[in-house]
Amino acid sequence: MHKSNVSRKPSVPFKSPLQSSSRGKVVQDDPERRQALEKRLGELNKQIKEMQDQGYREGELQTHIEKLHEYNEIKDVGQLVLGRLGMLLGQLVLGRLGMLLGQLVLGRLANLQGVTTRDLYEQYGLDLED
Repeated sequence: MHKSNVSRKPSVPFKSPLQSSSRGKVVQDDPERRQALEKRLGELNKQIKEMQDQGYREGELQTHIEKLHEYNEIKDVGQLVLGRLGMLLGQLVLGRLGMLLGQLVLGRLANLQGVTTRDLYEQYGLDLED
């Protein structure tokens, strides 16, 4: 029967792979740097307090970040679809119908992004006369 070595004590003491840093010593040895850092810490704590007084909560930050990521992913997909649709419309040369459909898509995308259709034409290098 095979015995496990789990209960065996190590032959050498444990040495952490994390090396101690001398950064703390540098701050201790430099009173001006320490004072500047303490001043900056005080300013940041004051800003945090002001934001909390305005109703901001640290716990809500992650939710906002996740929503921004989701928005950016949706926006990226929309731009991909718009680009592909533009290519297809250009290839199919649908004439007036294609132009109206393209304007409709651009108008909706501009509305979703909170910009003008003119801005999207410039962004995608389109001629306003197209």
